[in-house]
Amino acid sequence: MFLFLIIIFLIITPAEGGGEEIWKILLHYRDGESVIDDPSFFLDPQGRKDPRMELEAFLKEIRRDPSIACRFPARAFYVRNWLGVKIPPQECAELQRFLRELEGSRISIIYADSHMGSPASMFGHTFLRIFSSEKNLYSFIVNYAAEVEREPGITYAIKGLTGGYRGYFSVGPYFEKIREYSGIEGRDLWEYELLVDPQRVMLFKLHLWELRRVYSYYYFFHKNCSSEVFNLLRIFYPDREFRLKTSWTLPIDTIKYLLKEDLVKEVRFNPSLQKRIEAGSEDLSREELELIKEWVRGNRSLPEGRKGVFYDVASDYVRFMYYGGALEIGRYRKLYLASLKNRSTAEGGGLEIKKIKGERPDHSHGTQRLRIGYGYKKGAGGFLDIAYRPVYHDLVDPPAGYRRSSEVVFSEFVIRYFAVQNRLFLQRWTAIRITSLERRGVLFKPLSWFVNTGYKRDIDGRGVEGGFLYLNSGGGLTLGRRELGLSLLPEVRVRAFGDREGLSGGGGFKVLILRQGNRTSFRITASGGIFLAPSGNHIYRELEATAGIHLFRNLSLRFSGRYFSLGGKDSLEASGSWALYF
Repeated sequence: MFLFLIIIFLIITPAEGGGEEIWKILLHYRDGESVIDDPSFFLDPQGRKDPRMELEAFLKEIRRDPSIACRFPARAFYVRNWLGVKIPPQECAELQRFLRELEGSRISIIYADSHMGSPASMFGHTFLRIFSSEKNLYSFIVNYAAEVEREPGITYAIKGLTGGYRGYFSVGPYFEKIREYSGIEGRDLWEYELLVDPQRVMLFKLHLWELRRVYSYYYFFHKNCSSEVFNLLRIFYPDREFRLKTSWTLPIDTIKYLLKEDLVKEVRFNPSLQKRIEAGSEDLSREELELIKEWVRGNRSLPEGRKGVFYDVASDYVRFMYYGGALEIGRYRKLYLASLKNRSTAEGGGLEIKKIKGERPDHSHGTQRLRIGYGYKKGAGGFLDIAYRPVYHDLVDPPAGYRRSSEVVFSEFVIRYFAVQNRLFLQRWTAIRITSLERRGVLFKPLSWFVNTGYKRDIDGRGVEGGFLYLNSGGGLTLGRRELGLSLLPEVRVRAFGDREGLSGGGGFKVLILRQGNRTSFRITASGGIFLAPSGNHIYRELEATAGIHLFRNLSLRFSGRYFSLGGKDSLEASGSWALYF
């Protein structure tokens, strides 16, 4: 009878601070059931789908064995403070040590920008920070990630899309993430300090203890680092809806939601080591940069009497090489101390952090895009294009807030209507297009690469247009500075299941010129090579240009033209369109 009255009291009485909702949040209850898949998280067999039965089971258990409060301290905190249930004090030594380490009552969500070297990081990453002081690197972070073993890329992608991995929350030192993201991977960190009730921070910390080694199945798009961290924040805002505009969750969309809801107190920028080095390198000559590189390799000694920024770049580069595993710790310490010693006596200004410019990711265009345009195709007449892209950004979109020289496009389709023929086609479906065109310099020499696959309509070696599956991929290098880059990219091309041809393919060379400006962007691509098809071996040539005029953050005017020749037959078209981002 006691338990029944408690349940009724919870249901019919407006609990202070959103009591009923708090209980559901502690169970990670969303859309009819908990997103936690681990059965050890629940005391009742039906607890994953029925929060009331889980509450009743917990009340029964804590009356029978009060020590369960050491296993589920947040639930005990809840029934004590919201339901008024008296629980005898418990000695929870491990829990107390855990709470002593998690000092501070300030909470931030941190956005790490994209990292093109990992499929799971191409959209960026979010995690939480618990701290008492902004400069306290020994504070702690809360992260959600999949537990992944070494596996082939295709296996990793399939399992990540289908829930083949278990995801876990973890708590770790903040400085380790600084080293991993900002140091090794060259990712800028943007910290958004949140407005939170300090009294809720204790409940939050207790709940983190409950989540130790508790798993839920991880999905790249809707049950990922961003969605689970985002929903963990509901504990601070139980009266808010906390629902994003799409069923898939991208890290930047969670940041924008928190800003829109006026939950952000302050924004801080932590540039990566790579960005610091690149900013300082602008004030140094090529000879000075070569000197730093040779000194780190052990081929030169570090000269004295240079300006301060020279030694700032030298010390940052030494740290970058050590974090990446290129220097063992003894040599790293020797080089780093030498750079600091020379810096202490150097004349002139050093690297000014305020000069390191970062583009706030929340100032970026929307991650969805609708494009409507009109064009003309040689031999077919005028056409109307309607295109939709759910995710995420391409090279000619407004670049602000995204990683420059890279693009990730997922599942974009283009519907084309020819008025003269009164015919409607699926002109193209881009399953995925990923491009990374990082510029090479003296100190950094990344490789450029791209992969593009899906379905499209185009001419074959007979000059007949039809639909086929395609794969286009390659890699090379990119040169240039600031907004303009030149990429030299050997490529392979494969076609399959065309209207008249089976499997065919070939290879050649691609040259790409890219400019990304905040007002105008353009991409010019010229490629050519040999295509081997059932109808014979053909030379292919392609020239494609796309330009964007960025009128507003979420509105661009685009123009594009394409010439394609295969086996002496050619295709030519041009179009203009409006691109709306949301």
